Amino acid sequence: FLFIFAVGLLLFLISDLANQARVIIFNGTGDNTDIAFPLIGTILSIPVFLHGLTQLMTLITSFVTDVFAGSPLLNSFGCGVVLTNWIKFTFFIGIPALTFVGLLLSGSQDFLPITLITTFVSVTFLFFCFSVNVVCLRVSSCLYLVKELYKREDMTTTERLKYTILTAEESTLSGKVHKNYVYDSNVYDLKRLDSNSMIGDGNDKALYLYSSHGQWYIKFTQLMPRGLFTTLDLPMRCWTQAEIDFNIPFYTKSSWSLESVFCRIKNESHIALVSGPSALTTQQSFSSLLCYFFGVVFYILLVTGLMVFAQVSATVIAAVVCLFVAYWLWQGRKEYRMIKHANTIIRRLQSDGNDNEDGSDDNEDDYDSALFQKWETFMVTKPTPATAWISFIVKNIFIAMIPLSYFCYSRNLVGAMTYLVLFLLCFEKHYFDIGPIVEALGSFGTLGMEPGTSLAHDGLLGASTRSEWQQKSRLYHITRMNNNASRRIWSKLLNSFAILFGVVAMAAISSGPGQEEGVAPYVTFPSNNTFFYDVPQEEVSPMCNVNFGNNNGSNATSSLTSPVKYLADYNFLTIISYFKIDSIQPLLDTWFGEGEAFLDEDVIPTFREAHPDLPSAASFQLVSFSDGSAIVCVRGTKTYFDFLVDARLWYAASLFQLVQSAVPFGFAFDALIDFCVNRLSELEASSVKKVSYYVETTAFVNYLRKSGKYTTVSITGHSLGGGLALITGAQTHTLAIAISAPSAVMGRSAVTPEISLEDIKQRSYSVIPQRDIISHLGGAHMNSAGIKCRAGANDFFACHYAYRSLCELMYTCGNVKRPVYCECVSMGYPEPTLIDGSGTSLEFSCEVI
Repeated sequence: FLFIFAVGLLLFLISDLANQARVIIFNGTGDNTDIAFPLIGTILSIPVFLHGLTQLMTLITSFVTDVFAGSPLLNSFGCGVVLTNWIKFTFFIGIPALTFVGLLLSGSQDFLPITLITTFVSVTFLFFCFSVNVVCLRVSSCLYLVKELYKREDMTTTERLKYTILTAEESTLSGKVHKNYVYDSNVYDLKRLDSNSMIGDGNDKALYLYSSHGQWYIKFTQLMPRGLFTTLDLPMRCWTQAEIDFNIPFYTKSSWSLESVFCRIKNESHIALVSGPSALTTQQSFSSLLCYFFGVVFYILLVTGLMVFAQVSATVIAAVVCLFVAYWLWQGRKEYRMIKHANTIIRRLQSDGNDNEDGSDDNEDDYDSALFQKWETFMVTKPTPATAWISFIVKNIFIAMIPLSYFCYSRNLVGAMTYLVLFLLCFEKHYFDIGPIVEALGSFGTLGMEPGTSLAHDGLLGASTRSEWQQKSRLYHITRMNNNASRRIWSKLLNSFAILFGVVAMAAISSGPGQEEGVAPYVTFPSNNTFFYDVPQEEVSPMCNVNFGNNNGSNATSSLTSPVKYLADYNFLTIISYFKIDSIQPLLDTWFGEGEAFLDEDVIPTFREAHPDLPSAASFQLVSFSDGSAIVCVRGTKTYFDFLVDARLWYAASLFQLVQSAVPFGFAFDALIDFCVNRLSELEASSVKKVSYYVETTAFVNYLRKSGKYTTVSITGHSLGGGLALITGAQTHTLAIAISAPSAVMGRSAVTPEISLEDIKQRSYSVIPQRDIISHLGGAHMNSAGIKCRAGANDFFACHYAYRSLCELMYTCGNVKRPVYCECVSMGYPEPTLIDGSGTSLEFSCEVI
């Protein structure tokens, strides 16, 4: 739920940004002062949302991991093992169990949904307590160790806060160089071994600089005006947590595996034993190199295979493969340098071993020697205190005060509270991170030690007392939350979604205001109207003929005089909603016959003039018929702004649907999903709700019904248009026919006004093509008809095309009294039968058109 919440928050935020930008650029009034401030506030809030949500996801991942691992971190919070387990039992089992039993005894019919929601709230509260403890321990540890960093035992709390923030800001702005060294050493020397100790003083151990980066920023800080940055006389070593607690992976003859080599993190320190009883064998070293090249070939073939399967052009495939090959050749050059240096060191070690056999008194071969790849960080330039404080003030004004003022200005109380919580998480993570202090100290200091005792060792290992071990171990687990793999994964995922939404938003902004003009029609009918898919009447499915309920919700059939008699008619109407207005009437005459269907062009402009406060981003047409009925035809996804609307309406329901399908007995979680979707919809800004397309389509249908001009009104659409039709039909109690549309079932509580399952059941009907992903989103349709899809399995979205659905309906149901669609043959359907005996071919008849 939290991940879906995070993605939804980013989507609403970027959608709101796109709406405001479109107003500023295209409103044409010249008065944009009321929009500029919200636009700036939204832009400045994005970094806090990204980092805050990443921190929140990291916390909950650590919470879940700790619970499944036996709660070592929870047990260390000071309540004792017994009390902590009782607290866990109460929130995980006790409260939900008592709620369930109490509801059963009271005879409640909603015992299952209420119990699920209670469990969700109970566990969330326990997670909240866990997070508060983690944050408090991080802050208190920073305040304790900062006095050791500055060697001032008499610091007041205010001074500790000041120096903690100053240390974090200096660490962020300082110029650091990151170097990757390769050298060998006795394994007992590795813990504090660094490049400084390897240089000079006659040290003859092998040392090679593998790579280095960070020089550009250092040069930039050195070019800044005097008084902003200072260059250190000697670069200061910044110790990493892995070096402090010596948590560095070893590759020995026993621990080596291809999986560990293939999946290793490339920018972390590694140790490989190259001599002694535990040294890697020649076969293992060669296999590691072979595994690397296998991985390169596998990645290239995987990407190529996916593009071939997706029928990407050969030119694009060749270009992508060339880029991959160039990248891996560059990486392979670095690996070659590594192997070359390793062989040099190994030969030197073998030479030393031969010297020992010749009578040398050196006893180095009694020990294992290691080939050590190690990242080292050195601080070269450092900001002055004045620069650090100016940076602190400016950043907090721009990323805290302005966005928070915007949320309060827009009266979005839920958004303001959410932003405040995420900002506090970011503030704590950045300014009370133990990392910068530990970098400078090189250890966890005297944390947990008795007053008056001195530090007799470095790092986490070797604690002299149980209390010292417990406190440093607890701090070790807490600090690892900021650097573990889960944080990197969540950060990449959320940043990827933000970039995706941002690209779509920028495209939507640049596409201009309002609806995009329709396209020229690409529907072709034969000039000879005697081609038919002749299906015997006894083989025609009941779904083929129109037999839907009327506007009063009864099961009566449609009017016998209505020109709309087949399900294919609704499919055709969804197609013409994509076309230019001046091309629609000739198509209506061809399909229904002259004098049967009419495009009412003036009704929609009149409606929009009467309702200027409504958004006019939705695209739809109104077709009336000779029997006095009318059908609203809503266009599907066509513009980038349409994609944002799709995502806003159905992303949460789709992700919850995926989770529900992966969980055993997922159907039992319907009530919990409804609860979560409701909470998520409360975060949606009012400006985003205003541009939801269904607001306009619902108002338009109500407008038509109140006008009394039409005997009956119904609504249809394809894809997004079909989803909007289902929502509008349920809200207005109007018949809705959807083609390849997402369901409104799971997201029914996220629309305003809410719709019920009974409304959806009574007013909707959906056509669901086989293998169409879109029409399976949002939950199961209440009333639906499944049709086949004859497209290839590697054509991912072909089954979603309205044209293919039209061909399938005509081929399955027969196209009596309707012209056949010429392109059906090119989609794999057989050529229709010519019944007039003229001998004219379908190809010739279609070319004439």
